[in-house]
Amino acid sequence: MAMRDYSTKLDAKIALKTPPLEELSSILSAELKKNFVTVNVDIVDCPNLRAPPFRMSGAGIGNDLRIGEVGGIGNLFPSPKTDKFFNLKKICETCEMPKAFVFGPGAGPFHIVGSNCEMVADADFTADHQDNVATKVSRIVPNGKGYEMSTINSADFVLMANLAISDGFPAAKVLRIRAAKRNGEINYSGAIREALIGYYGESLISLAGVFLIRKGKVRVHVMPDFPGCPWETTEEIDNEWLKYFEMEAPLVCASVLHSNDTDGYKLRLEHTHCYSEHGDAGHYHYDTTPDEVEYEGYFDPQNLLSYRYGVDV
Repeated sequence: MAMRDYSTKLDAKIALKTPPLEELSSILSAELKKNFVTVNVDIVDCPNLRAPPFRMSGAGIGNDLRIGEVGGIGNLFPSPKTDKFFNLKKICETCEMPKAFVFGPGAGPFHIVGSNCEMVADADFTADHQDNVATKVSRIVPNGKGYEMSTINSADFVLMANLAISDGFPAAKVLRIRAAKRNGEINYSGAIREALIGYYGESLISLAGVFLIRKGKVRVHVMPDFPGCPWETTEEIDNEWLKYFEMEAPLVCASVLHSNDTDGYKLRLEHTHCYSEHGDAGHYHYDTTPDEVEYEGYFDPQNLLSYRYGVDV
Protein backbone atom coordinates (compact mmCIF):
# COMPACT_ATOMS: atom_id res chain seq x y z
CA MET A 1 0.00 0.00 0.00
CA ALA A 2 1.40 3.38 -1.01
CA MET A 3 1.85 5.86 1.81
CA ARG A 4 0.50 9.42 1.63
CA ASP A 5 2.00 12.55 3.18
CA TYR A 6 -0.49 14.31 5.48
CA SER A 7 1.82 17.09 6.66
CA THR A 8 -0.41 19.91 5.40
CA LYS A 9 -3.71 18.60 6.81
CA LEU A 10 -4.02 21.23 9.52
CA ASP A 11 -7.25 21.14 11.57
CA ALA A 12 -7.00 24.12 13.90
CA LYS A 13 -4.96 26.98 15.26
CA ILE A 14 -5.41 27.35 19.00
CA ALA A 15 -4.87 30.67 20.79
CA LEU A 16 -3.06 30.36 24.11
CA LYS A 17 -2.30 32.32 27.24
CA THR A 18 1.46 32.98 27.50
CA PRO A 19 2.48 33.74 31.10
CA PRO A 20 5.72 35.65 31.77
CA LEU A 21 8.68 33.56 32.85
CA GLU A 22 8.85 35.34 36.20
CA GLU A 23 5.29 34.29 37.01
CA LEU A 24 5.90 30.69 35.97
CA SER A 25 9.10 30.56 38.00
CA SER A 26 7.29 31.60 41.15
CA ILE A 27 4.43 29.13 40.61
CA LEU A 28 6.66 26.17 39.85
CA SER A 29 9.04 26.92 42.73
CA ALA A 30 6.16 26.60 45.18
CA GLU A 31 4.20 23.75 43.62
CA LEU A 32 7.01 21.34 42.78
CA LYS A 33 7.92 21.16 46.47
CA LYS A 34 4.81 19.01 46.86
CA ASN A 35 6.60 16.23 44.95
CA PHE A 36 10.34 16.84 45.42
CA VAL A 37 12.57 17.46 48.43
CA THR A 38 14.85 19.87 46.58
CA VAL A 39 13.49 22.37 44.04
CA ASN A 40 15.14 25.33 42.33
CA VAL A 41 13.51 27.27 39.49
CA ASP A 42 15.17 30.27 37.85
CA ILE A 43 15.43 32.10 34.52
CA VAL A 44 18.60 31.55 32.50
CA ASP A 45 19.96 31.66 28.98
CA CYS A 46 19.16 28.42 27.20
CA PRO A 47 22.21 26.16 27.18
CA ASN A 48 23.83 25.23 23.89
CA LEU A 49 21.74 22.25 22.82
CA ARG A 50 24.33 21.27 20.22
CA ALA A 51 26.86 20.57 22.96
CA PRO A 52 27.05 17.47 25.18
CA PRO A 53 25.04 15.98 26.74
CA PHE A 54 22.20 17.17 24.48
CA ARG A 55 23.92 16.82 21.08
CA MET A 56 20.86 18.17 19.26
CA SER A 57 20.77 19.73 15.79
CA GLY A 58 19.60 23.16 16.98
CA ALA A 59 21.39 25.66 19.19
CA GLY A 60 18.55 26.52 21.56
CA ILE A 61 14.84 26.41 22.33
CA GLY A 62 14.69 29.88 20.81
CA ASN A 63 11.99 32.52 20.50
CA ASP A 64 8.43 32.48 19.20
CA LEU A 65 7.86 28.91 20.33
CA ARG A 66 4.86 27.13 18.86
CA ILE A 67 3.69 23.54 19.20
CA GLY A 68 2.58 21.20 16.44
CA GLU A 69 0.20 18.55 17.78
CA VAL A 70 0.25 15.84 15.15
CA GLY A 71 -1.91 12.73 15.06
CA GLY A 72 -2.59 10.77 18.22
CA ILE A 73 -3.87 7.48 19.59
CA GLY A 74 -6.53 7.45 16.83
CA ASN A 75 -3.75 6.67 14.38
CA LEU A 76 -2.76 3.63 16.46
CA PHE A 77 -5.97 2.23 17.99
CA PRO A 78 -7.83 0.04 17.18
CA SER A 79 -5.41 -0.67 14.33
CA PRO A 80 -2.37 1.30 13.12
CA LYS A 81 -2.85 3.58 10.13
CA THR A 82 0.26 2.55 8.26
CA ASP A 83 -0.68 4.28 5.00
CA LYS A 84 0.03 7.80 6.31
CA PHE A 85 3.18 9.68 7.23
CA PHE A 86 4.25 13.21 8.16
CA ASN A 87 7.37 15.26 7.42
CA LEU A 88 9.08 17.59 9.91
CA LYS A 89 10.08 20.20 7.34
CA LYS A 90 6.58 20.40 5.88
CA ILE A 91 5.10 20.57 9.38
CA CYS A 92 7.27 23.61 10.14
CA GLU A 93 6.17 25.26 6.91
CA THR A 94 2.50 24.59 7.68
CA CYS A 95 3.03 26.02 11.18
CA GLU A 96 4.27 29.25 9.55
CA MET A 97 7.92 28.85 10.54
CA PRO A 98 9.80 27.31 7.60
CA LYS A 99 13.20 28.23 9.07
CA ALA A 100 12.83 26.42 12.34
CA PHE A 101 14.45 24.19 14.90
CA VAL A 102 11.98 21.41 15.71
CA PHE A 103 12.13 18.69 18.36
CA GLY A 104 9.81 16.50 20.37
CA PRO A 105 8.49 13.01 21.14
CA GLY A 106 6.69 10.88 18.58
CA ALA A 107 6.63 7.68 16.55
CA GLY A 108 9.56 7.09 14.24
CA PRO A 109 9.29 6.27 10.53
CA PHE A 110 8.91 2.51 10.26
CA HIS A 111 9.09 2.83 6.47
CA ILE A 112 12.61 4.27 6.84
CA VAL A 113 13.95 2.38 9.85
CA GLY A 114 12.50 -0.98 8.81
CA SER A 115 10.51 -1.55 12.00
CA ASN A 116 8.24 0.29 14.39
CA CYS A 117 10.15 2.67 16.68
CA GLU A 118 10.02 5.44 19.26
CA MET A 119 11.32 8.87 18.22
CA VAL A 120 12.81 12.08 19.51
CA ALA A 121 12.38 14.34 16.50
CA ASP A 122 15.38 16.64 16.07
CA ALA A 123 15.87 18.82 12.99
CA ASP A 124 17.33 22.24 12.25
CA PHE A 125 15.96 24.01 9.17
CA THR A 126 17.20 27.50 10.10
CA ALA A 127 20.08 27.64 7.61
CA ASP A 128 19.51 28.27 3.90
CA HIS A 129 19.96 25.13 1.80
CA GLN A 130 21.48 23.18 4.68
CA ASP A 131 18.95 21.06 6.56
CA ASN A 132 20.30 19.14 9.54
CA VAL A 133 18.21 16.21 10.73
CA ALA A 134 19.45 14.14 13.68
CA THR A 135 16.34 12.33 14.87
CA LYS A 136 16.90 9.70 17.55
CA VAL A 137 14.94 6.44 17.32
CA SER A 138 14.77 3.34 19.51
CA ARG A 139 13.37 -0.01 18.46
CA ILE A 140 13.09 -3.56 19.70
CA VAL A 141 15.92 -5.68 18.29
CA PRO A 142 14.97 -8.52 15.92
CA ASN A 143 15.22 -11.25 18.57
CA GLY A 144 12.75 -9.30 20.72
CA LYS A 145 14.91 -9.42 23.84
CA GLY A 146 16.18 -5.87 23.97
CA TYR A 147 16.30 -2.51 22.24
CA GLU A 148 18.71 -0.38 20.28
CA MET A 149 19.02 3.34 19.61
CA SER A 150 20.22 5.04 16.46
CA THR A 151 20.26 8.49 14.84
CA ILE A 152 18.64 8.94 11.42
CA ASN A 153 18.65 11.81 8.94
CA SER A 154 15.11 11.32 7.66
CA ALA A 155 12.54 14.06 8.41
CA ASP A 156 9.62 11.61 8.14
CA PHE A 157 7.58 10.20 11.02
CA VAL A 158 4.28 8.37 11.52
CA LEU A 159 1.23 8.04 13.79
CA MET A 160 1.81 10.94 16.19
CA ALA A 161 4.21 13.58 17.47
CA ASN A 162 4.20 16.56 19.80
CA LEU A 163 6.60 19.05 18.28
CA ALA A 164 8.25 22.19 19.66
CA ILE A 165 8.92 24.57 16.77
CA SER A 166 10.94 27.78 17.14
CA ASP A 167 13.52 30.02 15.48
CA GLY A 168 16.27 28.15 17.35
CA PHE A 169 17.85 31.35 18.67
CA PRO A 170 20.69 30.18 20.93
CA ALA A 171 20.57 32.71 23.78
CA ALA A 172 16.85 33.03 24.49
CA LYS A 173 15.75 33.12 28.13
CA VAL A 174 14.14 29.94 29.46
CA LEU A 175 12.99 28.42 32.72
CA ARG A 176 15.54 26.18 34.38
CA ILE A 177 13.63 23.71 36.55
CA ARG A 178 15.77 21.61 38.88
CA ALA A 179 14.24 19.00 41.17
CA ALA A 180 15.72 16.13 43.17
CA LYS A 181 14.62 13.34 45.52
CA ARG A 182 11.00 12.73 44.62
CA ASN A 183 8.77 12.28 47.67
CA GLY A 184 5.40 12.57 45.90
CA GLU A 185 3.48 10.31 43.54
CA ILE A 186 3.78 12.38 40.34
CA ASN A 187 6.67 12.24 37.89
CA TYR A 188 8.72 15.30 36.93
CA SER A 189 6.84 16.43 33.82
CA GLY A 190 3.51 15.54 35.39
CA ALA A 191 4.32 17.64 38.46
CA ILE A 192 5.07 20.64 36.22
CA ARG A 193 1.72 20.18 34.51
CA GLU A 194 -0.13 19.83 37.83
CA ALA A 195 1.41 23.10 38.97
CA LEU A 196 0.00 24.86 35.90
CA ILE A 197 -3.45 23.38 36.46
CA GLY A 198 -3.45 24.45 40.11
CA TYR A 199 -2.74 28.08 39.28
CA TYR A 200 -4.30 28.71 35.88
CA GLY A 201 -7.38 26.50 36.12
CA GLU A 202 -9.08 26.08 32.75
CA SER A 203 -6.75 28.45 30.89
CA LEU A 204 -4.66 26.52 28.38
CA ILE A 205 -0.95 26.87 29.15
CA SER A 206 1.57 24.90 27.10
CA LEU A 207 5.27 24.32 27.75
CA ALA A 208 7.95 22.58 25.73
CA GLY A 209 11.56 21.87 26.46
CA VAL A 210 14.30 19.41 27.23
CA PHE A 211 15.34 17.99 30.56
CA LEU A 212 18.21 15.94 31.86
CA ILE A 213 17.89 13.04 34.23
CA ARG A 214 21.29 13.36 35.88
CA LYS A 215 20.97 10.56 38.42
CA GLY A 216 18.71 7.59 38.95
CA LYS A 217 16.77 5.09 36.89
CA VAL A 218 13.48 5.42 35.01
CA ARG A 219 10.73 3.22 33.58
CA VAL A 220 10.60 3.50 29.80
CA HIS A 221 8.72 1.69 27.05
CA VAL A 222 9.66 0.92 23.46
CA MET A 223 7.06 -0.06 20.85
CA PRO A 224 7.60 -3.41 19.10
CA ASP A 225 6.33 -4.09 15.61
CA PHE A 226 2.58 -3.89 15.07
CA PRO A 227 0.43 -6.97 15.76
CA GLY A 228 -1.35 -8.78 12.97
CA CYS A 229 -4.87 -7.96 14.17
CA PRO A 230 -6.65 -4.95 15.76
CA TRP A 231 -6.65 -4.36 19.49
CA GLU A 232 -9.95 -4.57 21.34
CA THR A 233 -8.95 -2.22 24.19
CA THR A 234 -6.21 0.32 24.86
CA GLU A 235 -5.33 -1.75 27.94
CA GLU A 236 -4.05 -4.43 25.56
CA ILE A 237 -1.61 -1.86 24.16
CA ASP A 238 -0.38 -0.78 27.59
CA ASN A 239 -0.31 -4.16 29.33
CA GLU A 240 0.45 -6.69 26.59
CA TRP A 241 2.01 -5.04 23.54
CA LEU A 242 4.43 -2.35 24.76
CA LYS A 243 7.84 -3.50 26.00
CA TYR A 244 8.98 -1.94 29.29
CA PHE A 245 12.52 -1.44 30.54
CA GLU A 246 14.38 0.21 33.40
CA MET A 247 16.91 2.65 31.93
CA GLU A 248 19.75 4.52 33.59
CA ALA A 249 20.85 8.13 33.81
CA PRO A 250 22.21 10.24 32.32
CA LEU A 251 19.27 10.66 29.93
CA VAL A 252 18.18 13.56 27.72
CA CYS A 253 14.41 14.03 27.46
CA ALA A 254 12.28 16.03 25.01
CA SER A 255 8.94 17.01 26.51
CA VAL A 256 5.74 18.81 25.52
CA LEU A 257 2.89 19.39 27.97
CA HIS A 258 -0.46 21.18 28.14
CA SER A 259 -2.32 22.18 31.29
CA ASN A 260 -5.69 20.95 29.99
CA ASP A 261 -7.89 20.31 26.98
CA THR A 262 -11.19 21.83 28.10
CA ASP A 263 -12.05 22.89 24.53
CA GLY A 264 -11.86 19.33 23.23
CA TYR A 265 -8.98 19.54 20.76
CA LYS A 266 -7.79 16.06 21.83
CA LEU A 267 -4.38 17.35 22.86
CA ARG A 268 -1.79 14.93 24.21
CA LEU A 269 -1.56 16.46 27.69
CA GLU A 270 1.97 15.24 28.40
CA HIS A 271 4.45 13.39 26.24
CA THR A 272 8.13 12.78 26.91
CA HIS A 273 10.73 10.67 25.12
CA CYS A 274 14.38 10.20 26.06
CA TYR A 275 17.72 9.23 24.56
CA SER A 276 21.31 8.93 25.75
CA GLU A 277 24.93 8.55 24.75
CA HIS A 278 24.97 5.01 26.17
CA GLY A 279 22.08 3.72 24.04
CA ASP A 280 19.10 3.90 26.39
CA ALA A 281 16.09 5.54 24.71
CA GLY A 282 12.29 5.40 24.58
CA HIS A 283 9.08 6.76 26.10
CA TYR A 284 9.60 8.10 29.65
CA HIS A 285 7.06 7.13 32.32
CA TYR A 286 8.56 7.88 35.75
CA ASP A 287 11.68 7.44 37.84
CA THR A 288 12.09 4.20 39.76
CA THR A 289 14.70 5.49 42.22
CA PRO A 290 12.98 8.46 43.86
CA ASP A 291 15.57 8.85 46.63
CA GLU A 292 18.41 9.48 44.20
CA VAL A 293 16.82 10.97 41.08
CA GLU A 294 17.93 14.41 39.89
CA TYR A 295 16.21 16.38 37.12
CA GLU A 296 17.36 19.53 35.36
CA GLY A 297 15.02 20.94 32.73
CA TYR A 298 14.89 23.90 30.35
CA PHE A 299 11.38 24.94 29.33
CA ASP A 300 9.62 27.79 27.60
CA PRO A 301 5.91 28.60 27.32
CA GLN A 302 4.38 28.48 23.89
CA ASN A 303 3.81 31.84 22.27
CA LEU A 304 0.25 32.53 21.09
CA LEU A 305 -0.63 29.55 18.88
CA SER A 306 -0.78 25.79 18.84
CA TYR A 307 -1.26 23.94 15.56
CA ARG A 308 -3.47 20.84 15.70
CA TYR A 309 -3.42 18.07 13.13
CA GLY A 310 -6.16 15.45 12.90
CA VAL A 311 -6.21 12.63 15.40
CA ASP A 312 -7.09 10.10 12.73
CA VAL A 313 -6.59 12.00 9.47
